[in-house]
Amino acid sequence: MSRTEGIEKSFEKNGTVGTILKFSIPSSVGTVVGMLCVLTDRYFIGQVAGRAGMSAVAIVFPYAMIINSINFLFAGIAINVGIKLGEKKKETAEKILGSGFFWLTLIGGILTIFLAVFNREILVGFGATGENMGYALEYTRFIIPVVIFQMILGQSTVIRGIGDPVTAMGVNIFTALLNVVLDYLFIIKWNMGIGGASLATFIATVLSALYVVIYFLKSETLRLKFSHMKPNLFILKDIIKIGSPRFYNQLLQSLLVIVTNRKAGMYGGDIATAAIGIISIVRNFINTSMMGFNQGTAAIISYNYGAGKVSRVKEVVKVQIKIVATISTILVLTMLLFTDFYSGFFVKDDVELIKFTSEAMRLNLFMMTFTAIFLSCNNFFQAIKDSGTASKFFILRILGLNIPLIYLLSYFFGAKGVWLAFPVADTVSAFLIIGYTKVKLTELVKEKKTEDRGENL
Repeated sequence: MSRTEGIEKSFEKNGTVGTILKFSIPSSVGTVVGMLCVLTDRYFIGQVAGRAGMSAVAIVFPYAMIINSINFLFAGIAINVGIKLGEKKKETAEKILGSGFFWLTLIGGILTIFLAVFNREILVGFGATGENMGYALEYTRFIIPVVIFQMILGQSTVIRGIGDPVTAMGVNIFTALLNVVLDYLFIIKWNMGIGGASLATFIATVLSALYVVIYFLKSETLRLKFSHMKPNLFILKDIIKIGSPRFYNQLLQSLLVIVTNRKAGMYGGDIATAAIGIISIVRNFINTSMMGFNQGTAAIISYNYGAGKVSRVKEVVKVQIKIVATISTILVLTMLLFTDFYSGFFVKDDVELIKFTSEAMRLNLFMMTFTAIFLSCNNFFQAIKDSGTASKFFILRILGLNIPLIYLLSYFFGAKGVWLAFPVADTVSAFLIIGYTKVKLTELVKEKKTEDRGENL
């Protein structure tokens, strides 16, 4: 069997549920293990730095999200490649890969220099104070130089997109496990403090990114060729067009975190900021688990959309939403039932912080199933290159609902209003995007039937 036939079988000819599980389980496992690495990282920080360390984590969190926003901007590489392979245009797919690597390296380098020069000013803008500034500066020491390598590592989604989900999962698992081992050595054994956590991330990310480059240099299915690594503005424009919804989402999410930090700190003080450091980890764990599943289905949707298999796309989306709703509900219920455990996992014997965080976590998380459904529907629009719709819904959810609700509800309910803004925004935005997803799928099916009738005349 040729590599092309193998890809066709993976994306087109197997059963829908089986295909989704084949691609999404490895993706989910990889992202969950990666998130467990983050949890472990935060655990060690909590043990050595306590409340001040967790407060610094909350301050630096939007920093990491901004870096990820640039990374997500290049998610369009995987989707474009998947569509071109579905259209049986391998040479075009390789040109997209090559030029994509050129642009992400260039932009990543520029971003690294900018962050290094203005590091302190950025942290002050995020809300860093004299109490946590030292920890924040120490933590970002190695986070900034790793930007380019994080962007390269993010292209493991392309590996999944060419029909190799197991290798993509392996890259994520290797990165996470190495990070955990190095965290233990640097922080616990060698007393390197919070800076040891960022150094561990740096080493693990660099090694994994180098493997991704080597993989594409040797791949028979989709090869990274130096002759294609050149500036192509048309390819960049198409990549950005597709990746822009995730880019906007991350930027808006970072703005949301900054607003949350400031308003919670205004009404609850340092303990509220530290609580956000813990809640954001738990919330991100649920979102990341679903993101891994969505990345797997995105590869299937993109390929079949490019191949003109619209009925297959519709079936995949419907099954995806059902699975995501079920899994996210289980995760949310687990978090709500054991809030004291998760709150106390990251800090030592801080009874006041644990109690405060548990109460805030219950209010913040209880409707997060709708967040997962929202992200699944938005994933569909990105996978079919409808970036305009995807971006509009992200903007609506954060700028139209979440941030205004934080200001409004906190005015009436104080810190509790900050936490309540999230479930309200989650629920409203989910119902809106579900309705539009149904409309879009119906339109695609009708367009395909019309096209088929035209070809048969």
